[in-house]
Parts: sequence; C-alpha cells; structure tokens
Amino acid sequence: MEKYDPRDAIIEEKFRKIKFSVLVGSGKGGVGKSTIASILALSLSRKFSVGLLDLDVHGPVIPEIFGLENVEPKESKKGLIPPEKYGVKVMSLGFFTEKEPIPMRGNAKTDAIKEILAITNWGPLDFLVVDLPPGTGDETLTSVKYVTNSKGAVLVTIPSKISLSVVERAIRLFRELNVSILALINNMAYYSLGGEKISILGEAHVEELARKYGIDEVVEIPIDPKVSKAIESGSLELIFQSEAYVKTGKIVEKLEKLVEKQS
Repeated sequence: MEKYDPRDAIIEEKFRKIKFSVLVGSGKGGVGKSTIASILALSLSRKFSVGLLDLDVHGPVIPEIFGLENVEPKESKKGLIPPEKYGVKVMSLGFFTEKEPIPMRGNAKTDAIKEILAITNWGPLDFLVVDLPPGTGDETLTSVKYVTNSKGAVLVTIPSKISLSVVERAIRLFRELNVSILALINNMAYYSLGGEKISILGEAHVEELARKYGIDEVVEIPIDPKVSKAIESGSLELIFQSEAYVKTGKIVEKLEKLVEKQS
C-alpha cells in the first residue's frame, strides 16, 4: 500500500490557483525544448501572469537562459517565491545545484520533482509553462501526474528521422495520460538565406506525423541567430524580434482562447 505523502495535497492546492499549465516536452534532449518553453513563457507574459518551471533533473538551463544563475528564490510562509524577470516567474532545480552534476536515481528524481512542486509559492497565475525532463521515463511521468490542473502539451522535434521517431513515442505517452496535444513544433526546420529556405538538418515529415495523430497545429521554427544572440547577450527582449516569436504566435492564440473559456 502506497504511503500517504502530505505534499500531494499541498501540490494540488497550489495548482488550484493556476488556470492552465503548458507542458513542453520532446521525448529527447538537444532539440531546443527549453528555448521553446522560454519563448512561449515570454510571449504569454505580454498579456498574462506567467510562471516558468524547469523540471529537467540533470540539465536545467532555464536560469542561464534568463540570466538568473546567481539568484536564489526568496522564502515566505507559503514557500519559495520564484524570482521574476521579463514578467515571468521562474523556478528551476538549477537554483539549488548551481553547475554541479546531479547524481540521482529513480525515487530520488521523483522526490526532487515533487519537492519543488510543493515548495514553490507561485500565487495566482494564468499560465504555468513547464519545461519537462527529456525522455518518457519516471521524471516525465511524475511531472505530468502532479501538474494537477487543466493542461495541454506542446511537443518539440527537429527535422531528423530519429527525432521524429522519439517524439512519436512522446505523442503516444501523452495520449495514454489523457493530455491533449496542443501543437507539434518542428524546431530548427530551416535557415532563411536571401528569401530561400535551406533545410540544413534535412527534411522531416512532421505534417504526416501530425495528421496520423490528429494534431491540428504544426509550427515550423527556423534557425534564427537572433534567438542565440538574445540568450548569449542576456537581453531576452531580442526574442520579440525573432521569427521564433512570430511563429509561436499561433500557439499563444490557442492558449489565450483556452483560458478565456475557463474565465
């Protein structure tokens, strides 16, 4: 018999104050998932109250993307208050590990995810964007299980046969978990040069995969030096000048309608 964990009730109570959670997953690392999660959070923050939760146990990078590497969450009676930047409240396992490796196995990973969900004091939010751990194992299953409010998934791939195969497994997993898939993003799909689209990483049949599983929103995001410059310079405002920001606008519009229905 499974032991009662008081954190379960605490997590559920916290998520009652969050209207909608956007789960950003990929099934594998190295496809730009954290960057996409950051862009979605920044885009939503222009109109809504937004939190961004980094649940990558072994390679959390959201603090670096937001230039918050040396910032510690403040304590309050109701838990840790996420630092805020560019209108986004940010919480990450990376705040507690700095750049040290995190040698955790099975139950320890699950426990770490539950702990950060229980101790974070988000307050009321319109959206919580959740940067999921890569893969489809315990970490992802735990994350999806304990994000207890209304939620939908945005899945990220790159134009390669291997990445498409892995993201298809992720699609099946989310279906089994009864999480609706809001959009499929083909990241680094091409590079624009003189008005011509050059497929540097190869061609991908993302549209076919979307049709196969009834996913009605497919977004192709190009390789955009402005995104890299924004992150490396610590000036994320440059994101709003990028093609990635423009392209994800369709997803933001869909999310806006979902929240309006709940209001």
